[in-house]
Amino acid sequence: METIRKIKINLRKQLFIALATLAGSLFILPSCDSDNVGENLYTFKSKMMGQFLADSADFSEFARLLDTTKVISLLNTYGTYTCFAPTNEAMRTFYQSRGKKSLDDFSMDSLKLIAYDHLINGAEVLYSNFVVGRLPQMSMSDRYLAISFGQNGEAFVNKTSKIIQNNVVVHNGVIHFIDEVLNPTREGIVEVISADPKFSLFYEALLATGLADSLVRYKDDTYDPDNFKHLITVTRESNQWYYHEIPLSRKFGYTLFVESNETYAENGITNLAAMKAYAANIYNTVYPNDAQITDITDSRNSLNRFIAYHIINKQLSYSKLIDAYDTGHMLKTIDMYEYLETMCPNTLIEVKKDRLKGKTNILNYIRETGRAINITSNYDIDAVNGVYHEIDGILAYDQYVEAEHSTKRLRFDGSSFFPELTNNNMRGRGITSPGPGPNLQFKLPRNYIDRLSTSEQTIVSYLTADARYQNYEGDEIFLGATSGNLYDFSIITPPIPAGTYEVRFGYLTNGKRGVAQLYLDNIPAGVPLNLNNYATDVSIGYETPRTVQADMDGFENDKMMRNRGFMKGPACYKVVQPGWSDGENARYSPAALRRIMGTYIFPEASNHLLTVKGLSGGEFMFDYLEFVPTSVLESEDIY
Repeated sequence: METIRKIKINLRKQLFIALATLAGSLFILPSCDSDNVGENLYTFKSKMMGQFLADSADFSEFARLLDTTKVISLLNTYGTYTCFAPTNEAMRTFYQSRGKKSLDDFSMDSLKLIAYDHLINGAEVLYSNFVVGRLPQMSMSDRYLAISFGQNGEAFVNKTSKIIQNNVVVHNGVIHFIDEVLNPTREGIVEVISADPKFSLFYEALLATGLADSLVRYKDDTYDPDNFKHLITVTRESNQWYYHEIPLSRKFGYTLFVESNETYAENGITNLAAMKAYAANIYNTVYPNDAQITDITDSRNSLNRFIAYHIINKQLSYSKLIDAYDTGHMLKTIDMYEYLETMCPNTLIEVKKDRLKGKTNILNYIRETGRAINITSNYDIDAVNGVYHEIDGILAYDQYVEAEHSTKRLRFDGSSFFPELTNNNMRGRGITSPGPGPNLQFKLPRNYIDRLSTSEQTIVSYLTADARYQNYEGDEIFLGATSGNLYDFSIITPPIPAGTYEVRFGYLTNGKRGVAQLYLDNIPAGVPLNLNNYATDVSIGYETPRTVQADMDGFENDKMMRNRGFMKGPACYKVVQPGWSDGENARYSPAALRRIMGTYIFPEASNHLLTVKGLSGGEFMFDYLEFVPTSVLESEDIY
């Protein structure tokens, strides 16, 4: 507490001097002597961040670290930075915890890493931007910083470092003072789990099944962004409505949902043998033809399936399970759903956001019984290549989950198909331009996405969510071709349960888009699709709901459109920026459409192949894909 008081006094002194020098005026800062810092704004616009820290007696050790590593020169340049600055006391405590006496006892590489752990380059993250979970911006050490809040309102970074003063605004960014040095683990996800005795049984099974060996990748060292700079044709400085970037790395990542030993014990699982028996009881029912496979390293074995179903090949923090895609585009009265492909072959985990109950990240909700799995408060346990979350019940792909997933509409945002977009901090960036301004578009090098194969002439982009786009979850996959050529690409979809489905392609039309032939599993899906045609074209026959007296709901028009192979957009999303689209949601827009690709029988759960071949010049956009069991078509809602 004395440290907080001292810092505030020094802040007041610095601010008084600065303001007196600049304007000869007096400004009194609000007092705050409790642990709940709240949100105040201390402004030192006359100073660069490096200068401010160097002039602050309470942060002389951190300033010396920055000076020793030459990072302070970066913080004295124009740009935008966020700094989490540890106090002198925090720095000295950190030295002791590492068996060191001072900065001089650390290697230069270690010091640079410590400095980068505390800095975000390219963003000013104010206290008002804090949400529970990881910040969308990564530190300069290429790690996420997670925010949490205590019972008294205190804010913490990475769960241990308390913010004792926030929002110290300097000329080139903002500083938040913390009482403990940030020290993210440098270990992989398997090593991090192994260190927590609370999850020792899960860890034992992870090793025994050999699945631990599947969780070691971190970065593709062969990827060099310098080889793809030619893809950037519009820079931010071009002052256009969009600009290009290329991914700076190609990382891999994993998410694990993990039960504690206590949760296992509550379900009669106290050792590996009991887990084997529990898994066999579930998975031998769902996969009876594999019941005799006893090798637990075989992906068809029941224990292997049980553990593999807990693993996702995307690094999904708590906020990126679904909340990060709940942009301003999504109607806040409609429940949201995401579907995650697991390492258990041909299985999904459903993530639900329940608006009425105000609950998020509900796993595998069963409508008939209300059964679900929830993430506990012990989430976002960080590793260098992943994250894990503790769950409050046994997560399994049993007959009830199988039945649930095979009897409801499955809608997948196009970007959810590609783990690379998540693992490299592209998907879930939110609305990059809440008003007029440039939208961030990533140009994706050929072969960057494992599940996407393209011709050499095809150009692939990912458009982050933008207030002007009338897209599901705000973002889109955008394709084109080099001059004089046509695009040609194939996408491997997530696994779909066995059954009979109506498959739909969701897109946004405009006059710059061409004609393309869609294929599913190499079979043409009807006649070519003209993406230039608005829904009002006679070949589609769209009528805006509430405009025809005899059909105010638009249901008769829906039937007519279905007969022509089209549907209105779902009523669960909208455009954010006023004036960029008609109507209150996508159902009221003649630009938002769904093409019915056809009815398909899938004899077994499996992935499928969506292929698109351009037939004329122009753009192609991929928003979402729907798989709807034919058994629910008559009762399907408009959302």
